[in-house]
Amino acid sequence: MRNSNIELLRIVSMVLIAMFHFSVHGAWPEGGPLASDTAVEMLSFGGKIGVNCFVLITGYFMAHGRLKVQSLLRVVLQTRFYSFAILAIFAIAQPDLITPERLRKAVTPVTSGEYWFITCYLALMAASPFLNVLYRNLGDSGRRSLMAIGFVVLSAIPTITTYNPIGSDLAWFFYLYLMGGWLRDRPLWTRRGNACALAGGVLFVWASMAAIGWAQRAFGFDYVLPDYFIWQFMVPTFAASLGLFGLFAEWKMPSIRWVNTAAKGALGVYLIHDNPIMRAWLWPHLAWAYAMDAAIDLARIRVLERPVMRWVEQRWGEQLSISSG
Repeated sequence: MRNSNIELLRIVSMVLIAMFHFSVHGAWPEGGPLASDTAVEMLSFGGKIGVNCFVLITGYFMAHGRLKVQSLLRVVLQTRFYSFAILAIFAIAQPDLITPERLRKAVTPVTSGEYWFITCYLALMAASPFLNVLYRNLGDSGRRSLMAIGFVVLSAIPTITTYNPIGSDLAWFFYLYLMGGWLRDRPLWTRRGNACALAGGVLFVWASMAAIGWAQRAFGFDYVLPDYFIWQFMVPTFAASLGLFGLFAEWKMPSIRWVNTAAKGALGVYLIHDNPIMRAWLWPHLAWAYAMDAAIDLARIRVLERPVMRWVEQRWGEQLSISSG
């Protein structure tokens, strides 16, 4: 049975990611409350929290289990389906949007970086058996040390110095994966602590955006950009992510069918709305179409994915499970 509290977090995370893309790619008015750069950047903050939460959720469940090749296959097929389908639709409906670069990425969506998150996420899943072995063999004190060292190297140093000694999204995903497993065994904060971490992180980033934006306009300050603190590895964003994740993880929510069903379409929302070809068309003309993404993905799951994955499991079954023991 699915944990509806975690499934609801998937939905919330995707909404935050969509807001980030809306802030980056949307057409903004020249007047009104959303005309300023600071207001738009404030909308973008949640996207990196959403990315962090998605990876924390993966570690929360998979660090204590084992990789099923079906899970990898499902993500690959889902990614290819949307990339090829969107390419085919626009090749007919609006071929001028298909530039040579977009075509190259569309035919190799997993390896070309068409979806950076998918490329890193699949690499994370492939590495998960090794991460699970590491997690089990460290013991509690070793895990605590690893979390502390990772925080200093991957988060604190880049935040304080503007220099990222590793600078790898995949390394950050590895760290979040192990952190997700650790949070399942040993919650980091109480409910009040999680709420304070979330509120403190959000308010700090928003305040920094306003202050840096004002300093730029008033004094020509250009050492860092107003959105400096929004990136997923920055301490305030990381703290807010842990707080949001902790609040949902400890929420004793009964199983809610519509939440569990809607959450299945969360990745499809990302694959549809952040496709480069779709993106070039969507924002100028049809921003409200975001609401349709989940429904489209649920239809794809029912019509295509379930029959294909049922056939794969019947044919190969347990042979596709990779034990990390």
